[in-house]
Amino acid sequence: MADVGGAFLAARYGADAQLRLAHSLLLALPLGLIGIYIRLKLEDTPKFREMEDKNHAAALPVEIMFKDHKREIIIAIGVTCLNAVGFYLILSYMPTYLITELGMGETESFLAVSISLAVYIFSIFAMGALSDRFGRKTALICASVFFILLTVPLFKMLDGASLGTIILIQCFFGILLTVNDGTLPSFLTEIFPTRVRYSGFAFSFNTANAMFGGTAPFIATWLIAATGSKLAPAWYLAGIAVIALVAMCASHETKGKPLAD
Repeated sequence: MADVGGAFLAARYGADAQLRLAHSLLLALPLGLIGIYIRLKLEDTPKFREMEDKNHAAALPVEIMFKDHKREIIIAIGVTCLNAVGFYLILSYMPTYLITELGMGETESFLAVSISLAVYIFSIFAMGALSDRFGRKTALICASVFFILLTVPLFKMLDGASLGTIILIQCFFGILLTVNDGTLPSFLTEIFPTRVRYSGFAFSFNTANAMFGGTAPFIATWLIAATGSKLAPAWYLAGIAVIALVAMCASHETKGKPLAD
């Protein structure tokens, strides 16, 4: 299969595509090994170990999750949609958008996204700290409202803008995204009780990313072709932010409250 995939890439995009794919796989391999090491060596939380000692740990947490925590699952998937679509559109699809739709050069487009990614990485810690102060619900609602109000205007500003302006817009998008992404892990951890916390977090986060994140570039490309509008991806992201807002309005504040068993 790898040979067939490599041959397809070479025929469709040139031999350079094979080289890029190989480099990506080589970079991903050590990260995967690090992830396995962390998973094997990281201890469970004191709360979970206490439940195990009392034989209260769920034998089938997924079954309990679907039976007793449907509301939490729907809320978690709803709010994670913004993380999924926002990340893939702003930090993954954007170079393609800048090149194919706005006629920007490859070097400039990847430079803009690389700088915004660096801003995103450094900002996410600050936003996590702010959510500790002002609350998860407040931060996640603010993120949704910001994306609803600002996504389309910012996309409009990209068209015809200078490289410097595009970099500033991209960095601003990255900061907006961290308002959500710096808060989301804590919220997903706190919304589920200990017995199903790992299962609830994993299922909701991965489901949202598989359904909405991984498909976001394809949907954005299809929407542009179907509507003829360069702003179609922006409207899609704004619509996803509405879903996240509704989900957060249906949730409760979790900051500072004891974790449920």
